[in-house]
Amino acid sequence: MRKTLFVTLLFSVAMQGQALLQTVNSGSVIAASSAVSVGEIVVIPENQIQSQSGIIGILTESVLEVKEYQVYADITVYPNPTTSGIYFKSGNPLVGEKVSVYAQSGQKLLSAILNTDYQLDLSSLSSGVYLIQSENKKFKSFKIVKH
Repeated sequence: MRKTLFVTLLFSVAMQGQALLQTVNSGSVIAASSAVSVGEIVVIPENQIQSQSGIIGILTESVLEVKEYQVYADITVYPNPTTSGIYFKSGNPLVGEKVSVYAQSGQKLLSAILNTDYQLDLSSLSSGVYLIQSENKKFKSFKIVKH
């Protein structure tokens, strides 16, 4: 009789301990895919024995400066497709503008600075499709086909 009473008493204490643990936790236990709100108290289990708790807050960062580029919308590139080179036509001056030629894989193949005739020599490139881009974003990118 004493053994049965002792086992029953021990089982009862263990049950109350778990119930007490659930009522102490006023926050929520976070799983790997859980979402929490700002200001919510959370408990993050480190393992089966220990846990950490805290309050979720907001971290705000300000962007100090965003450099704005003046983009020329009136630029035309011709001839397209081409066999040797292309010309740029614009109402805005492009002398000294640095342009780059990229392969479709994203590899930079050549860079050049536009002179007064606004010509970009592509004769060293093999046949294919290329992307022409301004280094300082003065104009949008152009896709050029070279035969």
